[in-house]
Amino acid sequence: MISQSKLKAVDFYRKIPRDLTEASLSGAGLSIIAALSMMFLFGMELSNYLAVNTSTSVIVDNSSDGDFLRMDFNI
Repeated sequence: MISQSKLKAVDFYRKIPRDLTEASLSGAGLSIIAALSMMFLFGMELSNYLAVNTSTSVIVDNSSDGDFLRMDFNI
């Protein structure tokens, strides 16, 4: 089991009273949730970045005088 003093040491956002810094359990919980969320988002972005997605499309635009652009494919 994790003791409260070890859990309070995880607090990223410490409240600052007059002369001392003091960790709280709610701050430690918020810190753990924030760290897990950041790791999850980083993992999802890395997974999306490393994924290979191939898509091809051909879009034919009208020329300025309203005629279609002529394209020849040599097969």
